[in-house]
Amino acid sequence: MNSDQIKAADEKSLQSLKNGRPTKLVLPRKIKEALEKALSAGGRYPGDSDLTGYLTLQGHMFSFGTVSEESHPSDPDDDESPLVLCYEFVPTSLLPAFPNSGQLEDLFMWLYRNHPLYNEAFECDEGFCHLSVISFKSEEDEGDGLRAWMAEIFLPIIWPDLFREGSRIVEEKKAAAIAASHDGSFEELLVERYRDQLCDDKAELTFHLA
Repeated sequence: MNSDQIKAADEKSLQSLKNGRPTKLVLPRKIKEALEKALSAGGRYPGDSDLTGYLTLQGHMFSFGTVSEESHPSDPDDDESPLVLCYEFVPTSLLPAFPNSGQLEDLFMWLYRNHPLYNEAFECDEGFCHLSVISFKSEEDEGDGLRAWMAEIFLPIIWPDLFREGSRIVEEKKAAAIAASHDGSFEELLVERYRDQLCDDKAELTFHLA
């Protein structure tokens, strides 16, 4: 697809999210194969169980990846309890280049919390899906508010900043790791030795320059 077609497809997915119409997530074959190959390398993710579970979800397809959407009772033992709405972001275009979603999760949560439009009323969290890099969950019976913010603020305005900065940081960290390695790889960087390993100086984030 050309840039206009990609933009149109993303706008259609955004409208589906706004209208609360998720569909079954289906990955293109090349992306699925690239993810399976990257995630199984080095035994970090044995087999394809994470990817298989992920593909049972419903959500919305975007050019960067997917946003799963799930609504369920707040009390798992009470089907009549108030509903909560959950979104989880899986950047399928970034994971093959850096197949450690745990590190990416720390990075994207840090980026959002340092964004000028960070809103403590919509706090992020780790995801239940092993591939997600950031998730959001509404309070009981407040899914409409989260959905509106997601469709009008986070996805069109904040997320592009986070994705751009996250991709830049990953590439810079990879380049430094390759330069310091003996075999020209960045495998050492994929070994998580401490939390926030990819996070750096927030003053260097470009969305602070606006």
